[in-house]
Amino acid sequence: MAWYKITLLPNDPMIDSEGLDSICSELIDAGATGTTIDQPPELACFVEGDSPQAMVPFERLAEQLGCSVLSHEEVLEENWTLSCPELLEPLAVGTLQVFPLESADDPRAVPEGAIKIIPGLGFGTGHHPTTNMILAELSRFTPRQPISSVFDLGTGSGILAIAAAKLFGAPVVAIDIDPMAAANAAENVGLNGVESLVSVSTAPIDAVHGSFPLILANLYGEALVSMSADVARLAAPGCVAFLSGITELVCDQVTEAFCGKHGWRLERELAQGDWVALVLSRA
Repeated sequence: MAWYKITLLPNDPMIDSEGLDSICSELIDAGATGTTIDQPPELACFVEGDSPQAMVPFERLAEQLGCSVLSHEEVLEENWTLSCPELLEPLAVGTLQVFPLESADDPRAVPEGAIKIIPGLGFGTGHHPTTNMILAELSRFTPRQPISSVFDLGTGSGILAIAAAKLFGAPVVAIDIDPMAAANAAENVGLNGVESLVSVSTAPIDAVHGSFPLILANLYGEALVSMSADVARLAAPGCVAFLSGITELVCDQVTEAFCGKHGWRLERELAQGDWVALVLSRA
């Protein structure tokens, strides 16, 4: 079996995050192994099959859903991380150490306490600014009271959920609608021995219930805006939220959605390159 990637562009230039999520859901329902939205409005659909013909039904469905096919290619899963060897370099972020692994059988010695991450098809090693900024903030975060639970929205490789579990010893609810990302996160949770603390699922945010004093969300900005009401619903009194994946172009929209409409207070705005992260709090 092989992996195939189809890159799609919605024909509607005004499509919003809800529309993108709807297209992804339709592709998943049709049997796609996973979808990603790394550079909205472009999205990628991943398909598993014996030949490139496995992509044909999904390309046809994508066209019916109002998308143009930009490209399609075979993705060799076993060489995915090898194509970006810099992502396998260990790094220190604040007080945290991250040690990316090529596989569970990677023979390199891992420093005690380091977060072990197999990037898989979703990456998420802490090298990208969006993840790096949240890891750095988490490592120096001193909560006013013990963290009783954490919600990680769009967990990806699981790196933020694992970091929170290690730092605060608190249960973490981690979700990602991409089945491949959720499977990768679950594998990494097991590698780090925090499976008793971190639960990973593909549940949508509206199926999550509870009250969390710490919320982590590394998504693209438009998705954060569309989910801002649910994030507010899940926030405990005094909650702190770390939001990332935000470009400079939509930072004001995210800030308005959270602070203007849902009562958050902006504590800090961080930036690396063209990427922005926000630290928010609630009364």
